[in-house]
Amino acid sequence: MTTIHPKYEWQEFEQDEVAQEALIKSLPEYLLRSRWFGGKAYSISNLRCDHCLPLDFGTNRYYFFVVEVAYHDHETEHYLIPISLIDAVQNDSQTALAFWKNEHTVLTDALYDKTFQRAIFNNVLKGSKTPTTLGTLVFDKGAALNGEQNYLSSRTPKIDQSNSCIFFNDKYFMKFYRKLFLDTNPEVDMLKYLTEHGGYKHIPAYRGSLIWERKKIAPVTFALMMNQVDAQRDNWVTTGDELNDFLKAFVNGAFSIHEFVFEHVELLAKRTAEMHTALCKQTDDKAFKAEPFNPKYRDWLFDHLKNLLEGRLKMIENNRHKLDEEDLRMANLLSDKKETILKFFERIKKKPLKSQRTRIHGDYHLGQVLYANNDFIIIDFEGEPESSIADRKIKHSPLKDVAGMIRSFHYAVSAKLFYSHETKNTDRVRLEKAADRWFFLIRETFTEAYLEALGKDQKLYHNKAEINFLFLLHLLEKAIYEVGYELNGRPDWLKIPLKGIERVINELEKYQE
Repeated sequence: MTTIHPKYEWQEFEQDEVAQEALIKSLPEYLLRSRWFGGKAYSISNLRCDHCLPLDFGTNRYYFFVVEVAYHDHETEHYLIPISLIDAVQNDSQTALAFWKNEHTVLTDALYDKTFQRAIFNNVLKGSKTPTTLGTLVFDKGAALNGEQNYLSSRTPKIDQSNSCIFFNDKYFMKFYRKLFLDTNPEVDMLKYLTEHGGYKHIPAYRGSLIWERKKIAPVTFALMMNQVDAQRDNWVTTGDELNDFLKAFVNGAFSIHEFVFEHVELLAKRTAEMHTALCKQTDDKAFKAEPFNPKYRDWLFDHLKNLLEGRLKMIENNRHKLDEEDLRMANLLSDKKETILKFFERIKKKPLKSQRTRIHGDYHLGQVLYANNDFIIIDFEGEPESSIADRKIKHSPLKDVAGMIRSFHYAVSAKLFYSHETKNTDRVRLEKAADRWFFLIRETFTEAYLEALGKDQKLYHNKAEINFLFLLHLLEKAIYEVGYELNGRPDWLKIPLKGIERVINELEKYQE
């Protein structure tokens, strides 16, 4: 794709109100056909360009459009669309937005424009700062980048996901955040800290970012550049492959787990412990300095847990018609045990705790771990999808990450045993026994290896009693959270989190201080 847009071309466009109006009118259609647009389920009531930020590179100019999308039935969202002007002959219909000048010129999504890609990479290498009317576009240069590096190549994948990305020099991966949050994305903070201060190696190392620093208000993250990771699959797929052998043995009347499965689980637990240790290092950075369980946090966490439980119970009540007999039995158990659960949650307000709170991954599961070169790389530090950006930066017990991974293992074995063609005629009680045995072995292996990797001198947890309490608390929180996810997208899978809740309730009834 070749750009033809020196600055004077844009000056003409800026004076052409008809062309500007045509561009705005074209944006809803473009958003609706883009995979990264998250508002497809809602009705758009209005769309406007909230901000238009110029970026000059040589004689060329580009614009970052911050588009405000208002809905009839949902809260307003903001999306990032960089804009280029290109020759119509070079037009890719999938990325075109609008024609101009008798259709000889196309306004297009600049993410797919090679000259824009080169401009972005070179600005990161220079650590450039571009003033705008409301602040500054800041290109942060990662500590490991040096002036000897040059732009060699760039490419975009054929299919975007929730964000868009560019690969540079077959070495770096830049993620552009299409849906914008009015604060710095936690993934940028986390990768930069772990790379440059924590010394943690099992992540895509931070190499740069693009942040719109605004005057007197919170900055907005546009993009993050990191090392490219050569991995063909995530650990959800790897675990699924390992479970295939278990499933085959089960169908043939045997209970068998290969030794390398335990080795993988132990290694993942070790990498998790090392990540948490890096996030607990002594630092003067207030955003990452470990904190105690102070009264303000305790009150916040209890309110969060109480609202989560009540919200999920309401969702279940509104969707009872979707539930089968087994779902209803477990859903009724959750409702019947509401007060028991709330009393357990309430302990967070007064129970003596000397353990530490730190920044955590926040959305930790098998799909967030890549398996490459016989080791693990942890990715996607954006945090819990339902939480606000501010809440994603709250410091928690790292056991919340551990609970997330344990719940993910439960999902993996449940999905394999209960939803495979080979077991569709198998007695449910037999399936549950097999799933429970596999899960408890993996859970014990992971938690023991995690604590062993932390070492005797670890500073995160005060004692075993606090570990047990915080682990159960976050295990229950995670399973309750999953209820909403399944009711919204996969009602047939609701049994998995409900079974997880039932299991934790049973543990609570045996739990002692």
